[in-house]
Amino acid sequence: MNISEKIRTNWLRILIWGGVAFFTLLYVSLIFNQNVWTDEIFTLKLIENDFAGIIGGTAEDVHPPLYYFAARIVRLLAGDSLQAQKLLTIVPMTLTLLLGAIKVRRLFSDAVACGFIWTLGCIPCTMEYAVQIRMYSMALLAVTACGLYALEAFETPKKTPWIWMTVSALAAAWLHYFALGSVLVIQGFLFLALLCKKREKLKYWLAAAAAAAAGYAPWIGVFLRQSAGVAESYWIPEITWTTVADYFQWAFGIHKWQWPAWAFTAMAVLLGIVVAFKAAKGSREDIAALFAMLVPALTALTGVALSFLIRPVYRDQYVFPAMGLFCLFFAVGLSHLKKKFLLFFACLFLLFLGAVQYLETWRQEYKSTLTDQTVAFWEGHVGENDLVVYNLEVYEFCYSYYFPEEKLSYVRDVDLDQDFEQIWFLDTPGEWEFVPPQILPYDLQIEYMGHFGIEHNEFDIYRVTKGPNPQPLPEEGGQG
Repeated sequence: MNISEKIRTNWLRILIWGGVAFFTLLYVSLIFNQNVWTDEIFTLKLIENDFAGIIGGTAEDVHPPLYYFAARIVRLLAGDSLQAQKLLTIVPMTLTLLLGAIKVRRLFSDAVACGFIWTLGCIPCTMEYAVQIRMYSMALLAVTACGLYALEAFETPKKTPWIWMTVSALAAAWLHYFALGSVLVIQGFLFLALLCKKREKLKYWLAAAAAAAAGYAPWIGVFLRQSAGVAESYWIPEITWTTVADYFQWAFGIHKWQWPAWAFTAMAVLLGIVVAFKAAKGSREDIAALFAMLVPALTALTGVALSFLIRPVYRDQYVFPAMGLFCLFFAVGLSHLKKKFLLFFACLFLLFLGAVQYLETWRQEYKSTLTDQTVAFWEGHVGENDLVVYNLEVYEFCYSYYFPEEKLSYVRDVDLDQDFEQIWFLDTPGEWEFVPPQILPYDLQIEYMGHFGIEHNEFDIYRVTKGPNPQPLPEEGGQG
């Protein structure tokens, strides 16, 4: 190795390990708030149950229980800490980056490992899900590991990669059904590759498949029942070709503009042509990269096809577990850019996407809602004998996380005859008001307290105090 190659290798190693540390710190910087979304509230409510309750709850939902088991363990250790739950989602993201620093570097090269880490950290769809209290970052780790160990199992005589491939495939299946779809694609590709090139290894594939099937057998009945239920009725809105186009905006776009998503997509297509050209010449890295790219592509296409043929079952984030393999494909493509100015502009654009998306995610976590102010107001003003009345009915589920359910009432259902000291009315503009016909029979005093909000719903809070019990109203009707 000459001096220039040694300098290049040292810089790549710095960028590799620096990238792992850098993105981990960015993720951690996003967790110091009380802000959670509806799906996260579902997680936090579900893990209040014991493990049997979690199994029952997930059996009635549309996701397997493995992530919720991990979140339950964190809750037992750290209590109600939101930060602990968000750290649980960051750890798999860091481990996926470490897969790049260790496994991708060994199977490919320093340049590909560097490109993998920085692409994974910078593409817009990853920043939000790195800190969201859901199963997506764990599923990303599982599917990425499954793909890398499948490649190693194909190429080397070692037995260990088969074990890790099976463990990661099984973990993906217990985390998310579209992650299960992604690992089935990986296993299908591995089977075809062995059938064409290394038939003597098919016995290992069959053993791994049998072990995975046995490990998933306890949940297969629930999976089939949930699939039948989804086929009959599901909440996802109709998917159109416009929706399909929006998937690219979700993956590669940023909030302010649409053009970056299409520019990134065009770049990926051009790199894909380069990779395909080199794969046709027999390049081992490029053949692997094409198969890696096909995993998220086929996962998404299957979801869209099922949505058109049966009923809508696919959302943009369901391909997220396979995005690590897309980043591997993209990194291999970047490694072929020999002209420095092309590589410079490609990397600059990638860093631009990452920087803008970090700022947008920071805004979402800290500035897009008034959750912290609302929680502080509740802790400083609301007493044990108070009621909370709201007028945006669809937010009942979210309110029930922040306020005790027994104190909550929808404005049209609240019983003003019950004993209470104060009512705190959450008044979302444009919804049903605390109207005079409802409150006139009572001696109520209403005081405006300020503007607050939870998730994407902002509202005014009014304090309502109750006077003496009202006299009975005279009965209506004529003389008898």
